[in-house]
Amino acid sequence: MRCIVLGAPRPLHLNRWKDCLTEGGQDLGWDMLHLPARGITTADVVNACRGADMLIWARTHGHQPAGDIPGMLCAIEDAGTATVALHLDLYWGIPHREQQIGVDPWWSCQWVFTADGGHQAEFLARGINHHWLPPPLGRRWLGRSRPDRARFPGRIVFVGGYSPGIHGQHRAELLTWARRRYAFGFQQYGRGRPVWGVDLGALYASAEVVLGDSAPAARYWSDRVVCTLGRGGLLAHPRTQGMTELGFTDDVMLTYDRGDFPGLGDRIDALTAARRREMTDAALTLVEERHLWSHRLLDVAEVVFGCG
Repeated sequence: MRCIVLGAPRPLHLNRWKDCLTEGGQDLGWDMLHLPARGITTADVVNACRGADMLIWARTHGHQPAGDIPGMLCAIEDAGTATVALHLDLYWGIPHREQQIGVDPWWSCQWVFTADGGHQAEFLARGINHHWLPPPLGRRWLGRSRPDRARFPGRIVFVGGYSPGIHGQHRAELLTWARRRYAFGFQQYGRGRPVWGVDLGALYASAEVVLGDSAPAARYWSDRVVCTLGRGGLLAHPRTQGMTELGFTDDVMLTYDRGDFPGLGDRIDALTAARRREMTDAALTLVEERHLWSHRLLDVAEVVFGCG
């Protein structure tokens, strides 16, 4: 399999899921080439795709080649290369994203894979050949790290930002509750205090519990779920339709009804070190067996080519 990834190559200390996608293909023995979607021409992309089996346009908002993008995709498809659009965002229910569905040329790829799995009928109504792609983890990040509590002293932590138009009121209430209940035992990391790369593994190893949250939607959650579970962190996350069937149960994480913060706090405070270790061991196994980029790329190949 020869695959061109149109994405955004980044170094190890930044958010680099497009690089993890590329490495996942290499784990499968695929011939992978990762090109930046910004600072490249459509002619360059067409030339790079000659003889390739598949183009995966791994979207970064605002990054796209210069030139005739619809013409680029048509030329690539006419030459026998499958075009796949891929992203890990929620789209329906987010006004500035929803209005672009089926309008932006990215959506005109032959197959579209996103983490927004609860709106198949809506995608179909806009003529989008959409398939659900639950977020995976890059293999390079799988496993436990050494804790560093001098740098990351929080017993309870939250990693991520807050955008009211995307995350809704629940995230604000979660953060307020955590600050009040745990005081200086709670630490938040995010846009103003970013942690990525090897440091993120040390953060997860140092915390007892990582509070998680995703925009409220069926069959959608952010890649923070696998990023936490696959790096040895114990995640607390609202129950979400679709999680159980993929193994995200109370055996590997603390699930709770959205808004039930007192119940979540009681479970956190009753947690023993032995139970935490048991759950995080099970979570590492789950991610290794079912939720790496190599698994998702095989899912994509099954849809596009009828082979896994």
